[in-house]
Amino acid sequence: MDLRTGTVLVLGAEGAGLRKLTRQNCDLVVRLPQLGAVESLNVSVAAGMLLYEAVRQREGSRN
Repeated sequence: MDLRTGTVLVLGAEGAGLRKLTRQNCDLVVRLPQLGAVESLNVSVAAGMLLYEAVRQREGSRN
């Protein structure tokens, strides 16, 4: 996912994810890959991972 431009991150509930109507209004739906027995991430952990990736991509595009 390209996070180098203006992006709105809509995060769903732990386990259940996004409500159907919310999901239908999104341009793109992504999931974070998970290994092992973990079924879902705390929403604050997921947000941190996505924001870190956005910064990583944007810093890389400046070079």
